[in-house]
Amino acid sequence: MLKNRGWVFVVIAIMALSLMVVGCGGNQEEKTQGEQSDPQAMSIASGKAGGTWYPMGGALAEIVQQTIEGSSVSTMQGTGDANIIGVNNNQYTIGMSFSFSNADAVEGRGPFEGTKQDNIAGMLALYSSPLQIVVRADSGINTIEDLKGKRIAPGLVGTSGEVLVKNILEVHGLTYEDMAKVEHLAYADAAMLMQDGHLDAFMPFTTVPAPVIQDLAVSMGGVKLLSLSEDKFAQLKSINEGYSKYTIKADTYKGQTEEVLCVGSNNVLVVQKSLSEDLVYRIVKGICENKQKLKDVHQVMLDWNEEYAAADIGVDLHPGAEKYFKEIGAL
Repeated sequence: MLKNRGWVFVVIAIMALSLMVVGCGGNQEEKTQGEQSDPQAMSIASGKAGGTWYPMGGALAEIVQQTIEGSSVSTMQGTGDANIIGVNNNQYTIGMSFSFSNADAVEGRGPFEGTKQDNIAGMLALYSSPLQIVVRADSGINTIEDLKGKRIAPGLVGTSGEVLVKNILEVHGLTYEDMAKVEHLAYADAAMLMQDGHLDAFMPFTTVPAPVIQDLAVSMGGVKLLSLSEDKFAQLKSINEGYSKYTIKADTYKGQTEEVLCVGSNNVLVVQKSLSEDLVYRIVKGICENKQKLKDVHQVMLDWNEEYAAADIGVDLHPGAEKYFKEIGAL
């Protein structure tokens, strides 16, 4: 009898120990799930090689990875509108885009017709840049109307820059049908074709000065940039109020001897709206506190500050970004 009672006590003890282990395991699982509510593996959608977004994306990824302990951040080559869609669909954590595209995206207008992008939020603004229409200095092409019958490279299909080129052509009474050839290429590839004499114009939507244009100007002995008139800019502004004026000073590029009026927009960062306030707060704080790394990428960032970063993004700030900018007095 005593022997049987001994076995009963052993069984009870084992059961009690099992319950304790299960209980501890359950708490650990709950804790782990809570810790993983924000992603540790993140991605930043930037731009194609030859533009400013690609190296800027690399610098941002480095900052985020150093700021968020245990994170792994990859940089993806993307394009403006595709980056917005990727962030909205949780394909990318952060995306580089244009402020006018963000405004269209959240309203379901333009390239986003019928599909509102409701999972994007503003993170910060980086810099303003124009669409630059580049031709050879000795080409005889002096106005945008002169592009009729020429070979052009307006950018990759569906990108923010390509959409803007279509609008620019439209207000000048032109379409792709009026061109001899339309090549949808990355900036670096378009510049190579132009250098080899296979293109008459290419149209990068990027910073000033753009390295890809600088190199092309030197290799070809000079370039010319085509200017907008004030009335044509006003027509563009009526198409999208997010467009802004951008004046490129004379002699910015070899061969470019006159001031040029372009249409531009803010280059900004958007983030998944579903991310936690704490994570986005820490990322924005990390970027602002390491701004020198961005300034080292391109001189366009030299005067960048938090007040500029907090405005004109084209979409409402994420609560985490808003919290940080209010905390430091930028809002």
